Amino acid sequence: MRATRQWLLAVALGMCAVGGVQAQVGPNLSLGASADGSSKGGGTSYGNAIDGDPGTWWSPSGATGRISVKWNEPRTVDAAVIREAVGQQGRISAWRLVDNGTGQVLATGSGAGTIAFAPVSLRKLNFEILSANGTPTVAEFETYADGGPANPPGTPWTVSLSATASGTTAQLAWSVGGGTPTRQQVYRDVDANPAGRTLVADHVVGGSYADAGLAPGTYHYWVRVLDGSGTAYESAPVAVTVAPGSGGGGGPGSGIAAACRQLLETPSMNWRQSPVLTSDQAIVQCLADSLGSPVGFGYRTTGGYAPAGGSTLVVISNSGAVSPEQQILEAIGTDTPTWIVFDKVDFAAPTEIGMYRNGCEDPKVRTALGNASAAECRDHRLWCSNRGVQAAACEDTFFNARLNDSSLDALKLPMVRSNTTIDGRGANARFIFSGFKIGADSSGSPTHSTRNVIVTNNRFVGVGHTEDHNLDPDMVRSTGASHDIWIHQNTFENTGDSAYDVKVGAYDITVSFNRLHNVKRAALHGASDSHTIDAQITSTVHNNLYVTTDDVFGASAYNGLRRVPLLRRGRSHLFNNVFYGYRKDVLSVRVGGRLAFEDNLLLNNSVNSKGDDLDDWVAALLRDVRDTSGLRVEGSVVRYADAHCQAHGVPGDLTRSVGAVPDMLALYDARSLALLEDNWLPADMDLARYVFATAGKGGLTPYVSPATPGFAAIVAAAPAGCQ
Repeated sequence: MRATRQWLLAVALGMCAVGGVQAQVGPNLSLGASADGSSKGGGTSYGNAIDGDPGTWWSPSGATGRISVKWNEPRTVDAAVIREAVGQQGRISAWRLVDNGTGQVLATGSGAGTIAFAPVSLRKLNFEILSANGTPTVAEFETYADGGPANPPGTPWTVSLSATASGTTAQLAWSVGGGTPTRQQVYRDVDANPAGRTLVADHVVGGSYADAGLAPGTYHYWVRVLDGSGTAYESAPVAVTVAPGSGGGGGPGSGIAAACRQLLETPSMNWRQSPVLTSDQAIVQCLADSLGSPVGFGYRTTGGYAPAGGSTLVVISNSGAVSPEQQILEAIGTDTPTWIVFDKVDFAAPTEIGMYRNGCEDPKVRTALGNASAAECRDHRLWCSNRGVQAAACEDTFFNARLNDSSLDALKLPMVRSNTTIDGRGANARFIFSGFKIGADSSGSPTHSTRNVIVTNNRFVGVGHTEDHNLDPDMVRSTGASHDIWIHQNTFENTGDSAYDVKVGAYDITVSFNRLHNVKRAALHGASDSHTIDAQITSTVHNNLYVTTDDVFGASAYNGLRRVPLLRRGRSHLFNNVFYGYRKDVLSVRVGGRLAFEDNLLLNNSVNSKGDDLDDWVAALLRDVRDTSGLRVEGSVVRYADAHCQAHGVPGDLTRSVGAVPDMLALYDARSLALLEDNWLPADMDLARYVFATAGKGGLTPYVSPATPGFAAIVAAAPAGCQ
């Protein structure tokens, strides 16, 4: 008893660090017990406080509250340990410890730590927080019996860790002395202070682990092991250095010509003003070289660049007699290799482009708008002003009420023909309401098959989430057995039915480094169960950022299937994508579809309007697999995050396998495989930072381009969050 008390006192005074090499005391009676409390904050649960995992926690809904441990039979207890969540220490102020059965106050005090009291037999022990600095957290509410520790200070387990660097990978090896662990964890940080460290692996089997895809720099690792009673032991921190030039998710690219870089990066130099690049072919080659090439199923796509010659550059202007929309319509209407850009001067200021405007001379369209003039049709704000429609209701009234008519054929999506690139670099233009279709179909059969199209660095802005709008205003629709398509580094915001649908047997498509912001439904991959042609759909979807902002997390519009994707019959490969604010039903696989979902990271705010927690998300995110379809989920996790999209806590493992899914990588070309070998990342915050920095219009140049600055530079320049 005396030795035990001295040890507990040493812990309370900080002489033995929480989670240090020596166990605090054992066995922890809270493991295997149950818990309840007075209230719980969003994203937390009572069980988190007794699960032996310091990366999860309970918090009350306010600054005060109760958390209780309870047993089916009476237990003798004489000590408790309260641990706060990492990064949220110091919030607990006054507290008291109470025997729930008798109401006896066993101890009072302030702050977290070890609490010793006279032995008492009870069924339920209450820890009551009476005051706090902000919202308090309890990561662990441990309880211990009289009689001394299971592993006294003189005989602790030892964890001996060593680490070496091999390229961009930290190779860890360790041994455990004193017993056989029931659970092993690996932590990483950029310094030797354990506060704020990241859990990179849990339930590790064996005595080794490889942490891959690291940027150059020095990293510190810990291995934490637990015995059968939940008592934890840790290694000392061990440093390992990844040398510059090792890559770390890919080093800088081989570069592009100086004249090309000057043309791309000089706002005052318009597209035909380079003193060196003076022909269409030279300028288009610059644009193509700097963009790079897709990986995966769409790898053959070159768009409007013909390497052998004959490429045409079309510069869209906003200062002549012909509207930008009409110029674009003419440019996309030919199979001649055509690379479309936007005049840097004319589109320096924010400018709306509405492809629907090409139909504003149609009498039927103007009648639908109440006999509007052509000018009112082209400017929905003018139309609203002239009719007394308030600004807040203008878009919805104009586009989703008056123009929600399937007979208005003049407003339907214009078709992009073969060998075309629509490139929004250097311009501040945005497409509103609707975009383009690549190919055409009728009643589930192709009527025009387009090939070799790139849509890149454009911004597409919808006008709300009108489900099944009668004009079907997709932003980019690939259809009609069209193929060799690259949808890259675009931004999609508040779009209607879809951002990038794939229909009627379109195939060999790569969707990469796009940002989808408050998009309700991202992408059909097959529009009907009856379309057997959709069995030929193949898509690679990688390094995209899907964001649903906190303010609409619980809105009913976002509570249905999110279609990333809704796949029928075909094959789709999703890897290294990052999601924020996706709470359930990310995807659906039907009618024999095959989908591989690998190393994707899903983040949700632990404080959310639905009160969801990690268990909810693990159960609901990837559950929709039907009939004979197949889904393979590997390396993908969901994690708690804060409002800045920064992860915390232990990941929720999404691994599952339903049906048969082919090895998608076995279907890729050699160049794709080489790039992916250097740049594929595990689903952790390094992936998130890389995607935050590169996804969407105006993002930094990613690894598919020779102009990339490399992984380390990109991660260093990443924004602080994703909302």
